[in-house]
Amino acid sequence: MRLTPARAWLTAGPMLLLMVAALLLPFGWRSADLLRACLGGGECALHELWADRFYIDAIARTVGLSAASTALGLVLGLGAALHLVAHPRWEKPVAVLAGLGANFAGVPLALALTLLLGSQGVLTTLAQKSLSLAGLLQGWDLNSDAGLLLAFTAFQVPLAVVLLMAPVRLLDPALAEAAATLGARPATFWRRVGLPLLAPSLIETASLLFANAAAAYATPFALAGTASPVLAVRIAAAVSGDIFSQPELATALSLVMAVLLLAVIVGGRLWSARLRRSA
Repeated sequence: MRLTPARAWLTAGPMLLLMVAALLLPFGWRSADLLRACLGGGECALHELWADRFYIDAIARTVGLSAASTALGLVLGLGAALHLVAHPRWEKPVAVLAGLGANFAGVPLALALTLLLGSQGVLTTLAQKSLSLAGLLQGWDLNSDAGLLLAFTAFQVPLAVVLLMAPVRLLDPALAEAAATLGARPATFWRRVGLPLLAPSLIETASLLFANAAAAYATPFALAGTASPVLAVRIAAAVSGDIFSQPELATALSLVMAVLLLAVIVGGRLWSARLRRSA
């Protein structure tokens, strides 16, 4: 039996409906309850959210860490993708490693970083014992914003390589050869031709990288526990189920997270589509 698109949708339909129901029904129910309380004059968790600097700081740090790790991941991933296209023999092994690295988040990544750069980590201990490196890691804290940025970048770069390999491969090498024949420098070619052609793919990749970092939970929680200053961990702490649980506040934070992710992903898709139409 040949698998047509219609048969594929019919086969996957029940599982997709179950996933949509499992994700949207609880979130929709809690969101409707929250909005009903706010519009009906009851105790509104949104007011508590905006009045508490603790949660505003978590939102700001999430946006900052996501944006910074996205920029680093995009630059390093694009460079790696360009290098792999120029040296095809490395493409398959690096693509496999990048696919593994893109999923190397959560407890495994946190454990690896702790063993290397924790307070008793290998590199930290070597740096402390070396006179030339004595001040290199002085004051370093893996649980700080710098440590979280390093952890986020560790899984952003492989994901960027995976997402950018296809669009970089589609660049016509004849364009670069023609530009070199006309005397144009490589930097000029990339500024005027290469980057404009890649801009839609770069914008889509950046939006996915940002959403990937903003929604990350396992890695920051494994590094710093409930003290991690990111939005996903704050949401989990608000619904932890102990005597300090605040389900209404967790719903408000989840709404902020959903709006943030939708704005970035939809905005990125619309922007990239506009660039493709104008190209």
